[in-house]
This record gives sequence, C-alpha cells and structure tokens, in this order.
Amino acid sequence: MNKVKLFVKIEPTRTTHQSSLRVLKNKRGGYFVGKQSSSPHKKWCAEFERLLLKAKPDKPISNDCFVSISFYFPPLKSASNKSKESKTFKNTRPDLDNLEKSVLDSLVRMGYLTDDSIVCQKFSQKFYDNDFGIGIIIESAVLDLDDKYPSDIVVLK
Repeated sequence: MNKVKLFVKIEPTRTTHQSSLRVLKNKRGGYFVGKQSSSPHKKWCAEFERLLLKAKPDKPISNDCFVSISFYFPPLKSASNKSKESKTFKNTRPDLDNLEKSVLDSLVRMGYLTDDSIVCQKFSQKFYDNDFGIGIIIESAVLDLDDKYPSDIVVLK
C-alpha cells in the first residue's frame, strides 16, 4: 500500500456531527432527533471533501491501516502575540473524537478508504497554530506480535 500524506488547508470545523443534531417535528406532529438540512457542519464537510477530491487516489485503501490526523486551529484573537507565534495544544471543544469522525467519514465518502472500520491504529492531536489546516497520514498498519506490552507497564488483573 502506498503512504498517503495530505495537508488540507482548511480551518478545522468548530461544529461536529453531534452539534447539528436537533429535536425536529415530523409531518404528523411526532418528534424525532435529526440533522438540520443546512447545518454549518454539513457546509464544512462539503468544502473539506471538495479539497480532498484534488488528490483522490485511483482506488481506495482496503486493508488494515494506521491513520494520523493533526488539527491545526488558528490562534484565538484574545491570545497574546507571544503565544500566537508558537504552536500550543488546544484543550477545548470540539472534542478530538468528534473531529476524527468528521475526517474519517469524509475520507470514506471521497474514496480514500473503503470503510473507516479498516483503521486499526489511530493517532490524533489538536493545536493552535498560525498555519491552520488538517494534516493526514494513512499507511499500512504494523502488527508487532513479539511485544504484547512493554516490560515497564503495570498490568492490572
């Protein structure tokens, strides 16, 4: 499998699939949980997928893989000039797992992966950085059968 390395120059979404869920009313007066048809998250996904199309692979990855995703958010306007100059961790919403879901779902829809269930290893992180965007690396998963766990780990039984 070829290694896929992308940097998508888009501000990471500040809304997620969960934030677009609402209690809606159907035609018969009943209530249900659904998504708004024109949520900010859907608009972000459409733009992200438009950018992904520019480097779409010939065929999607279909074997076990490792995915690394780095989210680089623009610095806060309230941040000091000194802190704006350096990369710092982002420890506020949106949650990392919801950001991952948005990216993985888009990678499947745009033909990079056959299904997100083939992702066997995953690493993700989020930062504030002047060079905002989303870094994505997809490569073959490596299974090391020799090392069940490091010798210095505490095993709980």
